[in-house]
Amino acid sequence: MYIIFIDACPTTMAKSFLPLVNFIKQLDKAFNACFVSLEFASYSNPELENKSLQQILQDSSLRYIEFRNLCNKKIEKFLLEEKPNAVFTNGYRIYDQLWIGISKQLCIPTFHLQQGFEIDSVYFKPYALLSKISKSIRMSYALFGISRITDSNFIILLTQYLGHLFNNKSLKGTALCNKKLHPNRTFVYSEFYKEFWYNKFGIDKESMVLISPIDFLLIPNVRNSIKQNACCYITQTLVEDGRMSKREFTKHLSTYKKIVSHTEKFIIKLHPRANVDIYYNIFRNFPNVEFTREFPNCTVYLTHYSSMAFTAAFFSNTVILHELKGHTTPAIFKRVASHVVSSVDQIIDILDKKDDKRDFSFEDNFSFEDKKKIIEYYAMYDNNNPYKKIYDNLQSEFSRRL
Repeated sequence: MYIIFIDACPTTMAKSFLPLVNFIKQLDKAFNACFVSLEFASYSNPELENKSLQQILQDSSLRYIEFRNLCNKKIEKFLLEEKPNAVFTNGYRIYDQLWIGISKQLCIPTFHLQQGFEIDSVYFKPYALLSKISKSIRMSYALFGISRITDSNFIILLTQYLGHLFNNKSLKGTALCNKKLHPNRTFVYSEFYKEFWYNKFGIDKESMVLISPIDFLLIPNVRNSIKQNACCYITQTLVEDGRMSKREFTKHLSTYKKIVSHTEKFIIKLHPRANVDIYYNIFRNFPNVEFTREFPNCTVYLTHYSSMAFTAAFFSNTVILHELKGHTTPAIFKRVASHVVSSVDQIIDILDKKDDKRDFSFEDNFSFEDKKKIIEYYAMYDNNNPYKKIYDNLQSEFSRRL
């Protein structure tokens, strides 16, 4: 079995795909994989990128290729030369759809792994396009490639896509919902996401397979770690992805100094692609602030609309979502939030136990199993290893095609 794995950069591939590949190799010694980085990350930490790349290359049977070209013919040529048994994407972005569409034209099975708790719009700012000219041009080129696959008008498609990015307009009825771009099998987190992908892109629900979120694999080890009396701030790539300007976010983050003074310990859980300098410059001189890339077991969690809020809900009954101006909190995240707030003072009142009014919370007497049932519709958590489910479905798909 030989599979090509597509993603934006080494860091995201090492996080999402390398554990899957290592799992499959334990079951299939003849398995081979090629990691193809499209070099599409808006921001990546050079040190972490190099570390991730070294993790991938530790296994001499794995290959790594940078493939920036989004020309249909170039991608087709590459796939014909490689002759993979399947192409696997870690998301359903424009470039993922392009690779899926070309793979399907060549009758190569395609698989899609849900990346985090997807929402319909990520609130991009118009200046994000201007500040990332190269990426914007490449994205437009990918859309042109998709228009070729779907026999659609490129200008209309580009207009529709920009309307979705900046005005949250529906993609229904656009070329991006064309079945030629739909993967053969999609691994999703819940019944909610079956509806989500069907409503957004028209993907057939029968082609979707339920798995536990990959992040939930962290839960057993974190549960067994010592709980810290701390407020953990789960960071997101708001600046890195162009959802907020660096100046705007730095100003917001500086207000958290007030929160630090009201906590015994303030832990900053860094996103894999976080620009760490933003956080270090503000908090490095505070003795009770700790930076980490590992997920800690804390009494309180604070974030905006990070996917990790669902994981946090299994460790604490206090998960605070700080709603930012222009960034409406998605309804799915409110399901696990104890509080949805709009100011730092509200957060401090919660930390000082002056605000006991909760929008939603797991009661203290709720068992771990109770919590699993409460969020089951949004995030299925069972005892089946998601990687084993993926492997079994790969085997089933290949057997069906023989």
